[in-house]
Amino acid sequence: MTQAMEPEAAALRDVELTTLDAEKQPMAGGVEEKNGLVKAAPPKSAGGAAPGEEEDEEEEGEEGGGGGTGAKFTGLGKEELVRVAGAAGWARARAALLLLFWLGWLGMLGAAVAIVVRAPRCRPLPPDSWARRGFLYRAPPGPFAHNLTGVQERLEHLVSLKVQGLVLGPLHPTEPDDANSTHLQSVEPALGSLDDFARLLQAAKKKGLQVLLDLTPNYRGTKAWFKPAVANDPGFQERVKSALSFWLQQGVAGFFLDGIEELNPAVVAEWRNITEQDRGDGVTRVLLGGTRLRDPPELQALLNTSALGLVLGPFVEALDPNCSSPAVVSGLFQFLNLGPHLAWSVGSPERHMASVSRERLPQLLLLLAVLPGTPVLNYGDEVGLADSWPDQLTPMPWKLIDSSQKSDNSSEAWLLGLCKRLGALRARERSLALGDAEEVQAGSAAALLRVWDQSVRFLAVFNPEGRPLQLSLRDPSLPPGATLRLSTHRPLDSDAHANLGNLTLLPYEGLLLSFPYTP
Repeated sequence: MTQAMEPEAAALRDVELTTLDAEKQPMAGGVEEKNGLVKAAPPKSAGGAAPGEEEDEEEEGEEGGGGGTGAKFTGLGKEELVRVAGAAGWARARAALLLLFWLGWLGMLGAAVAIVVRAPRCRPLPPDSWARRGFLYRAPPGPFAHNLTGVQERLEHLVSLKVQGLVLGPLHPTEPDDANSTHLQSVEPALGSLDDFARLLQAAKKKGLQVLLDLTPNYRGTKAWFKPAVANDPGFQERVKSALSFWLQQGVAGFFLDGIEELNPAVVAEWRNITEQDRGDGVTRVLLGGTRLRDPPELQALLNTSALGLVLGPFVEALDPNCSSPAVVSGLFQFLNLGPHLAWSVGSPERHMASVSRERLPQLLLLLAVLPGTPVLNYGDEVGLADSWPDQLTPMPWKLIDSSQKSDNSSEAWLLGLCKRLGALRARERSLALGDAEEVQAGSAAALLRVWDQSVRFLAVFNPEGRPLQLSLRDPSLPPGATLRLSTHRPLDSDAHANLGNLTLLPYEGLLLSFPYTP
């Protein structure tokens, strides 16, 4: 009896253990709840299927159509997918979506074309715009830094002024009024060698500076081109042509030739073609002609016959001895009507701006910066260098410049800072560099408006008097107010605003204001 009960007891224990194990299993995997009872999933066989699994699936299918937790969905077969995709409803849906896509794409394309057509046309930049985007800096190497190596060491000073190019020279050896002693393809030994010049050009190029070479033949004599017999001599003209080609091969960005009115205009036109046809590095070459002509009709005739692209002369000094009378703008427009072919300078390396008018020196710097064309600084103008060495060029005051960069109180430091701000604005703002010039009626003051395409407009106002001046600018081209960008005499807040109907200027002060373009 005891032996007969042992199998039954063992079977009972197995049922109890199975029930306990089932209670410990998660409800979602291997445990099925049916009619309120928990049923443990049967163990799987070695082949991965539990005994009676197929029968249970068939029973579940018959009872509820796969409502149990172990049901699987295998998806549609290939033939079913093809059949469903080819149904009329799906075909119409796909066609509708494709039509909507193309309609949307064509709509966006049409809108883009309409925007482009209706948008204002951008004005193209002139090819020689680099020569107008900042000051050119004119410096003979002797007083500037003694030799070519010294010039190279001081290039960073020009970079701080944001100048676009250095007009360097003359470098060639010559004796006064002796054409036969002039060697246009050589460098004066005291200044250095051709290798020194090549290193200077390379250093300037790395700093973004263009170098124009002063090739004026008789720079030590009385007339730039000796005498008419030499200037019109085909042999001497051929020597100049050869020199132009030689220095272009060295990598210069152009030339300055003084006394251009002494030459045959057809010869000048040929030399300009030789200069501008060379674009080996993509930089437009410039032939800058120097003249002493002060009469606008004579200057117009020179431009017409020689086809010069850029002419440097004493045009500002020709207007008024003080360069800032109320009529200065009206006089300027006689020159400005000649087009953007003028380069502006006050004085020369032999006669600096401070010697022309020291009290108006800050005004003159501002005037040069806002005139159309190309402004030219002579070495030392940025610190008010005076001419104290008779019959020779005044040395560059490097100690003064180095000390003024560390001081905020001296007049030299103020002028240097003013030049840096003007150079940066000219290089950055297209209206100042490339824009048209418009005269603005300003009563007893002088005012000039610069406008380029859709860029910010700039207004320069000058007080020509030695006393404060109250202005009311009511020109139709001006808004009621503008932003004060800089003053020649006082520091300004970065967000300074001016009421153009009530503007106050200090004695001999110049103001530069700006306002946005409005369609």
